[in-house]
Amino acid sequence: MTKLFANFLNLMINIFIFCLPRWKRLPVKARLYDKLRPFETIWFEGKKLSLFTPDRTSVYWAKSGANSEPTTNAWINSFDNKDTFLDIGANIGLYSMMAATRGLSRVYAVEPNPYTFSVLTRNVAENQFGSRIVPLNIAMARTSSIVSFNLSGLGAGTALNEIVFKQEDINNMSIIVPSFSLDEFVHIQGISEINHIKIDVDGLEVEILRGADKTLSHRGLKTVLVEDNTQQENQKSKLNMFFEQYGLQQSNVWGNNPAHNKIFLRK
Repeated sequence: MTKLFANFLNLMINIFIFCLPRWKRLPVKARLYDKLRPFETIWFEGKKLSLFTPDRTSVYWAKSGANSEPTTNAWINSFDNKDTFLDIGANIGLYSMMAATRGLSRVYAVEPNPYTFSVLTRNVAENQFGSRIVPLNIAMARTSSIVSFNLSGLGAGTALNEIVFKQEDINNMSIIVPSFSLDEFVHIQGISEINHIKIDVDGLEVEILRGADKTLSHRGLKTVLVEDNTQQENQKSKLNMFFEQYGLQQSNVWGNNPAHNKIFLRK
């Protein structure tokens, strides 16, 4: 129904401006786009956030994203306002902005997809979080390098994008992006400590964590939220065992998280 209605409106607009010269029609459409201003207001802990919604995936985040993971919301709401938060796989920046509303002094929002990143930066600017959120159009991996990054689509907020390591795995929508290990990123940025980390990168979580030895060892790190796809029935998760060597244990303090998300807390 929405697609049909949108197509009808587009047809009517094209009919109305058909008589205009070509280079007059385009500015009319551009001005119309600016007038429509596809933003939606959502609320987090009584505070208003404005989300840019240029496509259907972005609309999902505005409609359901803020309520899709209550445990993640509770976790973010527990942050101290002096904490530093690293959001790896920040998407359009929803959780980064939730953290910023808590008054955090610094939030690093990492998103390698250029289409999604453009929406993230628009959201940061629209909500006036430029002094708190640092958007970074880079990837994270085990080592620092230049990598191929396969896009699953040309829209913002899409899932199943991935770093590829073999030439034969590169698809027709592959781009080249700079990649950093977490430890080198922290060093280059001159960050004294990261207090909370969220990693949501479609299966490369362990690869990123293996490049974060110094960061994970730092006593200032309090919690890590990560999606765990290593759990096998009746066996201890490889990710749980990995974090234990750094003094981080899985915690249900904030509730049970859906979609295999786990929160690890410093003992």
